[in-house]
Amino acid sequence: MTLMTMRARSGAAPRDRSVVVVLLLMLALVFGPAIGLHVAVNLLGPGPSPDGLAATATDAPRGARG
Repeated sequence: MTLMTMRARSGAAPRDRSVVVVLLLMLALVFGPAIGLHVAVNLLGPGPSPDGLAATATDAPRGARG
């Protein structure tokens, strides 16, 4: 049985680069808006609560079914 040795590629093929570009574009489209929203909320802080909503969360009474 003869084993052939493989040479390491000296550079990335144009197809490899295009795959990397598409991958980065897809990741940016998926994670970009989520990261942007998190950054905006952290920088601007929570706004005033709308009328009729409590500023703090309240727990429902336990054991009561309605």
